[in-house]
Amino acid sequence: MPISYENRKGEKHYVKAVKTKKGGTRYYIVKNNRNPVELIGEIPQGFEFYEFPFDALVAFRKIVKSNVTDEEFSILDSVMKRHKTVNEYIIDKEENALVLYISGDYDEIHAFLKDEDFRKMQQYDEKLRFEKNKNGGFHAQRFCFISKYYGWITMETCDDLKYLAEKYCPHADKESLLEFWIEGEEEPETVLVGEVSGIPVYGYK
Repeated sequence: MPISYENRKGEKHYVKAVKTKKGGTRYYIVKNNRNPVELIGEIPQGFEFYEFPFDALVAFRKIVKSNVTDEEFSILDSVMKRHKTVNEYIIDKEENALVLYISGDYDEIHAFLKDEDFRKMQQYDEKLRFEKNKNGGFHAQRFCFISKYYGWITMETCDDLKYLAEKYCPHADKESLLEFWIEGEEEPETVLVGEVSGIPVYGYK
């Protein structure tokens, strides 16, 4: 029987194995099992299914080893379980970090859809990243969309992951998260750069 993986949208995925010209094997994700002979029946050593948190896209990849421990994962998870305004979230364990994704604000849309239809369109946005450093401490980071700083910026560094999680996770779904700036730096001053349809547009010096 072919192995399969069902993502949060309820879609089943199978793995097709194809021999390369050099004698190796390449694996492909497929969504049908019409040709079971082409599908693998067990997961090859060193491989895993991976579901992307953002849109539930499924990949079959080599296992990514993480320096983050299960205990550290549990610390962040326990903090989020106590969150007062976030009910649906995903914690993704990367090679050197824990990334927190939360479901978008779909309350109005959800009211008009069946649960199974809602799950098919639901997406999760990355909000916080706790990057582990070589000393075992963590950098609490948020994503910055300002062109000069575009990417993950470090708000605070600390050896205590629980402290960082309890400080920043309550802001994960709020605009107040943007009030935290780069550790040790002053936030750039905003200036009026123009208007769009009568609405003022601000930029940074």
